[in-house]
Amino acid sequence: MDQRKEPKYIHGYHEVEQERLREQAKVIENKIYDFIHFNEQKHILELGSGVGAQTEILLRRYPHLQITGVEYEPRQIQKAEQNMAKLGYGLEKVRFLQQDATKLDLPGKYDGAFVCWVLEHVQQPVKILHSMKPFLSRGAKIILTEVFNATFYTYPVRQEVVTYWKIYNDYQVSIGGDPQVGARLGDLLDEAGYQNIELRSGGFHLDSRDQHEKKLVFNYWKNLMSSGAPALLEEKLLNEEEVAAMQVAMDELRDLSHSIFYYRFIQATAYV
Repeated sequence: MDQRKEPKYIHGYHEVEQERLREQAKVIENKIYDFIHFNEQKHILELGSGVGAQTEILLRRYPHLQITGVEYEPRQIQKAEQNMAKLGYGLEKVRFLQQDATKLDLPGKYDGAFVCWVLEHVQQPVKILHSMKPFLSRGAKIILTEVFNATFYTYPVRQEVVTYWKIYNDYQVSIGGDPQVGARLGDLLDEAGYQNIELRSGGFHLDSRDQHEKKLVFNYWKNLMSSGAPALLEEKLLNEEEVAAMQVAMDELRDLSHSIFYYRFIQATAYV
């Protein structure tokens, strides 16, 4: 029987990872936020707010919003509060609560909710969708963005990358996550009783026509994959040489003019 007292998180909570989350959010910002709108909402709930990487973007794009972020890990909240203070946001705009998202106990109701790259890390995503529903007002808008890691593909195919990616995703499953959860968003929202569910597929299909963005995304993805290396090394699922081989292969693909990067994530919009 698994005796872990705390859930494991594939990316870890070290400072380098905390900064990566902010850089990642900026790289993929347009792919997510150009297709969502919180123009009519005033006070939204953000689950799994982490270091505030998405919170920062939400407040920049929708300066009228008030945001309540819920995060399980105190170290992430501390970093998020530091980030918000540096940006000049006080408690009148954003505050963070340390809670388990499956057992929410919130001080009020919200007319919107935002969940991004969170459900992939949890064992019972529908339980989170149920947990937040009592705190959403009638007609509240919810936007989810989640991974669909089976869609990741590069050309040329590099076995060092393929092997690493399989081990990375298998480990996420072994600690209770679901790296394909994006494909299930429609069913999960329906099971939790949300209405007017709409799905869209977003992501990247980059080739020789846009060398600059392709290089940027290959770097971003290498850093994403590398963020799991400490956990994979600790569990002895990989060795240092295999991690380095993946990183070298990703750099070579980045610099190859005819290489291709492909990945899709899934975005869902629904209402209470």
